[in-house]
Amino acid sequence: MFGLGQDILSNVIATIIFLILGWLLSILIRLPFVYSKRKRLLQFFGSTKENPNLTAYLSTVFVQSGGSFDFRGVSRTFSGPAIPSAELSTIKPVAMLFTDPLLDGLPIAIRKWLSSKVHWSFQAISPEFKASPKNRNQVDQSNIIAVGSQYYNSIADLFTETCNPILIMVQDGSRMVIRVNQGSREGEIFEQRSGQPDDLAIVEKIQDRTNNRMVFFAAGLGVIGTIGAVNYIVRNWENLAEEFNTNAFAICLRFQDILSDPYAYKKPIELSRFKISKLP
Repeated sequence: MFGLGQDILSNVIATIIFLILGWLLSILIRLPFVYSKRKRLLQFFGSTKENPNLTAYLSTVFVQSGGSFDFRGVSRTFSGPAIPSAELSTIKPVAMLFTDPLLDGLPIAIRKWLSSKVHWSFQAISPEFKASPKNRNQVDQSNIIAVGSQYYNSIADLFTETCNPILIMVQDGSRMVIRVNQGSREGEIFEQRSGQPDDLAIVEKIQDRTNNRMVFFAAGLGVIGTIGAVNYIVRNWENLAEEFNTNAFAICLRFQDILSDPYAYKKPIELSRFKISKLP
């Protein structure tokens, strides 16, 4: 009887050891692929060992007291900063980019060991999401995603002014258009089609050389364009990284049937791509 108990215990221990070794082997096999993809992702967004962080600034409107209304149309006393609710939907897809089932499932101690002894990119990196501040100089030193145009996002306004982007939004009479701001096509205009329910958007990557960080613009003339621009980056970052590598780039997008198609933001039409000199 005692011998039978020993045999059972030995089998249990052997099974546990086998499972642990199998788990470790699966990690060792998958880790190089995780590392390769994560390295490309972090490089695309400008993350480095010294500055791995990313902050996404959302558009902000500042409501004056008495200027807000409830669902009954009654004036309320709420005042202060408010983020357009649609832009909040961009938080999850951007945050999910930096997650990984393998790394996130590891014990904290093992992940810390990997990030300190193997490569820094194995550390947990979670983008921060903030309302763009009233004072545009209150900007983090991290890499940046500016969600929304410079007319509603103070951080987009700051980098539009200081970093000379390829594409910018400008007021042209009573309409808003996207204009090429530099290069051989400078002055060219992209506009909504007459009589069509379109939205246009900018997806752009530039470098803030003063602070050695990457800045992304994801901005639409309207909310569909803005959400669509963020969604475009999330879905296409690997192709963009492969095509543009370390170069700055800009893409003008059009979204059609925005009034009738609830998934219009997922159906971008590329109107033009721009590429400029290699980022140092």
